[in-house]
Amino acid sequence: MSTGKQVFEYERDGDVLIVVPTGSLMEFRDSDVRDAYNETYRQLSLEDVKHLLIDFSKLSYFASTFVGMLIRLAKKARQGGGEAVLCKLSDNMRDMMKTLMLLENTKTDFFWVPFNSREEAIATLHKDQSPAVAAPSASPPPEAEGGGGWSRFAK
Repeated sequence: MSTGKQVFEYERDGDVLIVVPTGSLMEFRDSDVRDAYNETYRQLSLEDVKHLLIDFSKLSYFASTFVGMLIRLAKKARQGGGEAVLCKLSDNMRDMMKTLMLLENTKTDFFWVPFNSREEAIATLHKDQSPAVAAPSASPPPEAEGGGGWSRFAK
């Protein structure tokens, strides 16, 4: 269980909230994970926060609980007119996110665009462009097959 470290570290770069998971959520008590999610959601509700960047640099593993949090946080950022992006995913994490149709799938309102570096992600967000279009490290969105229960994003 938790050794006293925070579930997430928070940073800001202008209107970008940067969230850095400090380890697998399995390392923490459920209440700590819930509190960290609630704090992130609260910070996304602040007037001067528009975008969300999740930095995977300190994360080597994630499970379904984290995926659920990512989906809800992406929706929250977009409801406020912002974008949600990721950086520094390992190849295995990137493959898993693609398998779950969470990367570059603009047919949903919870997709994420991956960037290789934090600087690249922040620069794109500050340009106030849609990362789904502007991200040089992003490939074209895959077509959803059969819907699979995924909700469709309508702007």
